[in-house]
Formats: sequence, C-alpha cells, structure tokens
Amino acid sequence: MANLREIKGKIKSVGNLKKITRALEVVSTVKLQKLKGQADSLKEYLVDLMNIVSTVWGVHSIFGESNNTGTKSLTVAFTSERGLCGWLNSKLLRKISKEMAEKDSDYFVVGKKWLEYFKRTGGNIVWSLNVGDKFTEKDLLPLYTFFDTALAGGEYSEVNLYFNYFKNSIAQIPTKIELYPFKQESFEAFLKDIDVEISQPELGNKDLMIEPSVGEYLVELRRQIRNYVISSALLQNKTGEHAARMIAMKNAKDNATEFSKKLKLNFNKARQWAITQEISEIVSAKIAIED
Repeated sequence: MANLREIKGKIKSVGNLKKITRALEVVSTVKLQKLKGQADSLKEYLVDLMNIVSTVWGVHSIFGESNNTGTKSLTVAFTSERGLCGWLNSKLLRKISKEMAEKDSDYFVVGKKWLEYFKRTGGNIVWSLNVGDKFTEKDLLPLYTFFDTALAGGEYSEVNLYFNYFKNSIAQIPTKIELYPFKQESFEAFLKDIDVEISQPELGNKDLMIEPSVGEYLVELRRQIRNYVISSALLQNKTGEHAARMIAMKNAKDNATEFSKKLKLNFNKARQWAITQEISEIVSAKIAIED
C-alpha cells in the first residue's frame, strides 16, 4: 500500500504541474496577441516614415560612414526578463559568442537573463536595463542617451544590436543589425526580416521644401530611424519571448498529461495487484482453517 500512496502523490504533483503550465500557456498566449498588434502598428509607422524618406531625400543619403577612431565595439543584447521560454536565450547567446569571440566588446544588456549570464562569465557590462512589456520611449531613454554619448566621444567603432526576430509562433530567429555605422545594406536586410517593402513614389515635376534645414532634417530623421530600430528590436524580442514560452508551456503541459496517464495506469495495476494479493491471502487462510 505504501507504493500506492507514492504513486498517488506523484499523480497529484503532476496534476498541479499541469495546471501551472496550462495557466502560463494561457497568459503567454494573451500577451502574444497584444504584442503582435503593436508590432503590426510599428511596421505601418515605418512604412510611412520610409516613404517620406524616399520622397524627400532618398534612402541612401541618410546613411553615413563611421568616423570614430575607437577600436572597441558595443554590443546591445536583448533578452527575456524571465525564463521558461525554451531555447530562445541560448540560441541568441551562441550567435553573439560566435560573432564577438575575437572582438573587444562592451555590453549594454536589456533583460535580466543576459545580465545574469554576463555576470557569471565576466563580460564587460557598461549598462543594464530592465523593461516591461508595456514600455515607452521614456523607458528606453537610458539606452538612447548612452548611445549618443558614446558615439559623440568616439569610443566605439561599431555598435551591433542583437535580438530574436519573431517570424511566427513557432520560429524566432536570432538576428543582428549594425546600428553604427548605419549602413544601407544592414538596414535593408532588417526591413527584409520584418517583411517591410518600401516603394519610392513618383514626384513628377513637383518641388519640395525642407524646413527648417536639410541638416536638421537629417539629424531628426536619423534619430527617428534609430529609435524605431531599437524599439522594434525590443518589441520583436518580447513577442518572440511570449511565443517561445507559450510553445514551451504547451509542450510541458502535454508531457505532464502523458505522464499522468502512465502514472494512473501504474496506480490501477498496483491497486489490482494489492486486491488480488489480499483475496489470495483470505482464500489461503480459509483453506488452512478448514483443513
């Protein structure tokens, strides 16, 4: 009977685990749907912004070359705030480790999981930031400020942004975009990843007026594109996080269901064996008494 109590305890534990994973799956599904809507709105904003760029100036004209003399690179790494999201963080980590192995790089970490990892491995963390699902431009202000200050000081020759791109609920792709120098090829690859196509409209003989000046226009344009890339990367990473957690919790729930079935089968077998043994003992005792 002790074996029956042990199996019964395992069935209860697995049942509780199934309830927890089911709840986490539902929560991740709801959050995923909300963030997918925000990602779509952000894509619409980019289309409008880049159409203005194409109309007024031409996309290629806003990208400049690096004029910094620094030898170090800055890696901005986006990760999840919580675990239980499968291989999402580890796969991006392998990409960063492979590409930055031979470079002298500082790390600006967004998310709790990367911070824990770089503290263990001794990575040079220059700043860390924790951002919730409902973030605003104000929440990302420390990153914008650090980026502008570092480039103005000529400390870094390049700035790379690493994040998980949300392709669909099943696939999250580790992605890199070179944020500085802001090359056209890198930005076009980013647009392709997020499925955004830019078409330059025909102006004919129309004249355009840029106010207050071309220089101020380009400064503001670069700022908006930079903010968009960073915001979009963070949003894509968080969307991928909830998608990965949803799948991971669904798999955990399904495994708990299968394991619970096996435990119940073993419980019924053990219970049947105990009943059979008890009946056999009663019959044997009756025969012994009659003899």
